[in-house]
Amino acid sequence: MGDRVRIQHNKRLFVQGCILAALGVAGPALIMEEMLGIYDDLTAAMLNERGSDLILAAIKLVVMNVIRMIPHYLGAFLINESVHIYYHGKKRFTLNTVFTMFLIILIYDMIYWLYGIRYDLGVPAILTVAFVLMLSYMDLFSVNMLNKLILVGSLLMAIQWLDVIPPLSEYGFGRGEISMDVKMASRFIREEKLLTMFAFSMCIAFFYASMIQVQLLYKEHKLKISNEKTRQVEKELYDTQIEALKMRNSSEVQSLVHDLKSPLTTAEGLISLAEMMEEDELLREYFQKISSSLRSMGLMISEILYENKKAPMEVGDLMHMVLAQVSIFVPNEALKYINTCPEAVIRGNKIRLSRAVVNLITNAWNAVDKGTGRLEVSVEKKGEDIYITVLDNGSGMSPEEMEHMWELGYSGRQSTGLGLAFTRQVVENHGGSIRIVSEKGKYTRAVIGLKEERDGDEDGKQKDDSGD
Repeated sequence: MGDRVRIQHNKRLFVQGCILAALGVAGPALIMEEMLGIYDDLTAAMLNERGSDLILAAIKLVVMNVIRMIPHYLGAFLINESVHIYYHGKKRFTLNTVFTMFLIILIYDMIYWLYGIRYDLGVPAILTVAFVLMLSYMDLFSVNMLNKLILVGSLLMAIQWLDVIPPLSEYGFGRGEISMDVKMASRFIREEKLLTMFAFSMCIAFFYASMIQVQLLYKEHKLKISNEKTRQVEKELYDTQIEALKMRNSSEVQSLVHDLKSPLTTAEGLISLAEMMEEDELLREYFQKISSSLRSMGLMISEILYENKKAPMEVGDLMHMVLAQVSIFVPNEALKYINTCPEAVIRGNKIRLSRAVVNLITNAWNAVDKGTGRLEVSVEKKGEDIYITVLDNGSGMSPEEMEHMWELGYSGRQSTGLGLAFTRQVVENHGGSIRIVSEKGKYTRAVIGLKEERDGDEDGKQKDDSGD
């Protein structure tokens, strides 16, 4: 059932809707008929047979009803907007319609229970709900609160004037007690036509105002969709540019490294030939050391050229390469290094793994004060996992910055923003994990987790990882 039915909710809209609905329930206590003197105007109209008093009473009635109704209608619509029900991945608007009608009925029942005032759920109420739900279905009701208030207010004014048109009583309009009294007073003083013409004119005016508002909302909605499409195209273009940049950089590096292998192979061959021709034992030993260094350099170049080429290595050797690279820019007194498992073996690409760790140390050094900043790099073994931790006492990251820290192109320091993305890519390519915890203004801790190489793994992986 959970896979078929999914409910999304917006807490802020829901709270706003509940507050407005509660205000609507309190409406009859805040705005009472006695405060407006509606029956005083009706009495004056019948005693003096003046149509102006009748029109004034009708105006007061409509204004009172609209002020009372705006909060609970708008509250119900906001609650409806805050909850979206999906069935089999599709939004089921029928459920929202039933939900909104249930809220309106619940508010009406609460008003009757508190004040003994029975609001009529007749044609005007149904028209109001249907109209706003139609706007919600067309996604035209997702505007700011002021526009919602103006739209619902104009719509209620238009529909409420229908309640005081005498000929519409037989069609379900104006069945409330005060509305019936206003229409009876118009018959008593023979001003039904005056009340009908005035109420109908006001209805047309406010309905026209509502249609203008809907038209503006439609244009705003179209502009919003257009802007979203533009942003999406810009994002896709940006992602394409980043990907092209990565591919170009990777291609350039691979071409450069491939070119380096040719003179290196030549040098290695000449050294081997010289070693065979040399009779001096000391020089032969030197040639052997040079040849060994060239072979090591060749392996390093292969690791750069083939990023999936992995080989067993001791953690101590990996960290020795890392520290050699960071010693250029991080002073010894600012860096504390602890390795409790230097002889532990992991399988990986030493060049790329070392660059991943160096990136973390570089970020840490950039975040600290160069006078008081301290970095701690530690390596420890827990079970079958090796953990490399980089801790600093620098500026840290805010929750907003941490949400974007893995994104390509994102950087809080105007750099390329490729460091953390590259680090995570390398770590995950080695079957590991990376976790970063930070607190703004205090610290940042980055932890890389890698699997220790077991004796039975090396032979099984040698075929996949050893070839060029």
